[in-house]
Parts: sequence; C-alpha cells; structure tokens
Amino acid sequence: MKIKLFILALMVIFTTTVLAETDGSESSFNEYIEDPCFENFAQAMNYYANPDEQDFSGNLMLSYLYSMEMERNLEILAVNIDSLNAKTRFSYANLLLGLNRFDESIQIYNLLNEEYPNWSCPWRHKGEAYYKLEKLAEAETAVLKAIETWEDHFDAYVMLAEIRRDAGNPAQALETLEKGLEYFDDDTEGEVEIIDVKFLHLELLKLNQQTEKYQILKKELYELAPDDERLGT
Repeated sequence: MKIKLFILALMVIFTTTVLAETDGSESSFNEYIEDPCFENFAQAMNYYANPDEQDFSGNLMLSYLYSMEMERNLEILAVNIDSLNAKTRFSYANLLLGLNRFDESIQIYNLLNEEYPNWSCPWRHKGEAYYKLEKLAEAETAVLKAIETWEDHFDAYVMLAEIRRDAGNPAQALETLEKGLEYFDDDTEGEVEIIDVKFLHLELLKLNQQTEKYQILKKELYELAPDDERLGT
C-alpha cells in the first residue's frame, strides 16, 4: 500500500505542477504530501471544497486527495489487523472486495474463517472474491461452506447458482437457485436485489429449456421492469 501512496503522491505533484504553470495556483497538497495526517487532509479538502465549475481542476484534486487518504487509512488497518475486532475486520475485507482488491480481501476472510468457522458471511464474501478472480472451484468451496454454516443464507444460494452457471452446469445452477428462493422473504439481507435474482432465474430457465416457466416469469418481469434491456435476451 505504501507503493500506491507513493505513486499517487507523484501523480499529484505532477498535476499540481501543471496547474501552477497554467493558472498560477498554489497546491494545497504540499503539506499533506509531506505530512499525511488528518489535519492536513482536512485543510487540503477545505481548500478545494468549492471547485471551479468551468475548470474542474478542483474536482480532480479532491479525487486525488480522497484516494490518498483512503490509501493511508487502509495502510493503518493493514498494520493493525491483529487489533481489529471481528466486525471491523469483516467490514475492512468487504471494502477491499468493493475496491476489486480481491487477494487482499481473501487474506482477511481467511483469518475470519479460522477464528469464526461458523460465521457464514465471511465464507460467502470470500466466495465472491474468488468468483471475481474467476477461480470457480475455490469460489464454490467457500460458498458451500457459507450454506453449511447457515442453511437459509439466501444470497449464498444466488452466488452459488452464478458460480455453477459459469462453470457450465446450468441444471445444477437452476436447482441451486430454486432451493435458495425457498428461503427468500421480506427480511432477507440486502446483499442482492430481488429483480436481479429474477433475471438470473429467467436466464437459467432458458438455459435449461424450461419454456413454460420461462414465459411465465418473463411476463412477470415485463410488468416489473418493462424497460430492462435483459428482457431482450
């Protein structure tokens, strides 16, 4: 992460030099780059809080600033990983997952799996990280563990269906999804949108040539999402 901070700093220095040459402005980043603490972050952020709508350079500088501060905080979390409680570790791993830093997130999910083997959510999210790395066997193993530790983990079934579809097992994928739908209710965690689940179901019905069910569900989706481009598939 220090390397990423260094690269970002070089990019900011280059950009602020260019801006200074073009409009004579002074970079408020200098102190932050030299001493990346929260106080200097806040000072730099306030400096660019009202960007010029005609120039947009302020928006650019704010983006660099937020990126650097995020990297700084991620490095703090990484260095202090052993001091984080389980909830913070899990949220940290999820943040890395959302940033497409899959290998880093998997390392933390592994720690949670070791310490809390019966906690389903880290298994499911680790499966997602492996899925996005296109490591389908590892993804399936992790998500199956999520279901083993929490039988009615709805979004784990959805992910497992996607994994099995991509692995070339549409029949198994459909069976998995329809099993998961048995556990859906209004209190289901918001990990997935039900409309997306319905379109996945539609796709799997088509792949399995279940024409009657496919037509019934497609009619329902025309009412729920008439403008969705997925209806054309």
